Amino acid sequence: MRMTQILDWRPAPGEVVEFLPVADRAPEPHDVPPSGFQRAHLGMAAARRATGQRQSPWVALAFDLPGRADPEALAGAWQELVRRHEAYRAWYEPRGDGLAGFRLPPQALTVRPVRVGAFATAADLRDHLHRRIDEHTAPGRPGPGLLAGVVLRGTTSTVYAAIDHAYTDGHSMALLFDELRTHYAARATAATTGPTPAAVATTPAGPDEAVGYLEYNRREHERSLALTPDAPELALWSAFLAVGDDGSATTSGGFRALSGFPVDLGTDGHALVPGVRLHYPVLTGAQAEAFRAFCARHGGGFAAGTFAALALAQREFTGNDVYRVLTAVSTRAYPRLLPVHGWLVNFGPLLFRLPAAPDLDAAIPAAQQGFQRARAAGDVPLHRALDLLPGTAPPVIPPMVSYLDGRAAPGSRDFLRTDATLLTGPDGAAGVSMWFNWFRDRADLVVTVPDTPQAVQGVPKYLDRVREIILTAATRPAP
Repeated sequence: MRMTQILDWRPAPGEVVEFLPVADRAPEPHDVPPSGFQRAHLGMAAARRATGQRQSPWVALAFDLPGRADPEALAGAWQELVRRHEAYRAWYEPRGDGLAGFRLPPQALTVRPVRVGAFATAADLRDHLHRRIDEHTAPGRPGPGLLAGVVLRGTTSTVYAAIDHAYTDGHSMALLFDELRTHYAARATAATTGPTPAAVATTPAGPDEAVGYLEYNRREHERSLALTPDAPELALWSAFLAVGDDGSATTSGGFRALSGFPVDLGTDGHALVPGVRLHYPVLTGAQAEAFRAFCARHGGGFAAGTFAALALAQREFTGNDVYRVLTAVSTRAYPRLLPVHGWLVNFGPLLFRLPAAPDLDAAIPAAQQGFQRARAAGDVPLHRALDLLPGTAPPVIPPMVSYLDGRAAPGSRDFLRTDATLLTGPDGAAGVSMWFNWFRDRADLVVTVPDTPQAVQGVPKYLDRVREIILTAATRPAP
């Protein structure tokens, strides 16, 4: 699945049909607090909205279906999803200084196709979809923050679905890709061989309601309240925050703000400025398998190898042998949460010191241990850790590195064939965010950096060195 900013997306022109959920009753309030990330996301969106900035804090999925798609069957498939998954019918709205929760019961929602019209150029179509997605996913608006539709054509149709990032993550998008295609295929087949599409759309393909993300929110809230500043679960966070930008521990007893990037970004690390998206093809499918084998021979996995390469390049650029970033960690800690749609991700504190040896072979074990510790600490919500540890200055936005092995994701065998694409709105950045993604045909790196001359020139030099380290290992003959 490709990651693409919507401004770089070039969908072929066609006729747009939207699938709009309609409720037959008023939403019900609920008392489940938002997660820490939801609170921060919605708060930042509100602050930007108050200054008149355009809002695009959503995540969207687009993929192709062969031929001219059946809008009635797609509406039935989307109805199954919004009824089954809480992420599409439970939300938070600003109320005073807080957030109030609302939800709709499954059977309250009905989805019907609404024909919008045809668009003659890719630019006109993209601009229309961007505007409509922004309107329907605006954080804090009443109702579920989502929009779905299809671009109809004679030979290939493009399905799209967008949701406010407060209620979804990358794993959820893979689930959406697989489930929507499955439900659509069942309804499209039935429409030609059995019941009418309208009848099929009211026949559930599974339980009316799956386990919802609000259960996760409640658990996170209870776990956060149980934490105290001296809790052992905070030990790694304490060590992570106590390291200075030069790799040394602070001597004043306080904690420093989180470290910056190995090259000058031309920002103060606090203000969110326009960002630019960089795409790096790192390895072919065969090279990725070879790199994994190399990492295994030296005591780690693919992720450890990438973190070790990032750390080695950092030491070459700065002399700092302590590597420290936030890494995305899934909080789907038990099987019951695996099929849940929602934002079930935390940031774990990844911290390790490179050995004196200058090569990747020796660095991988240290990176593997750091990655394992970060994943174990991922059960502690980031925002709660920062609240509890005394002396922490408001942190700058730190480097973030996400590693995803997408080869086992639901429907991943069809990502390439269907041109499955993860779409995001125009980027804002104060620091650097990196996504290492390993799919069946390739491993690539997507990077968001501040759109400043220093960052646009300096970050690629660092990443070129990281890629060189990884490629050298991947092409080294096995002993």
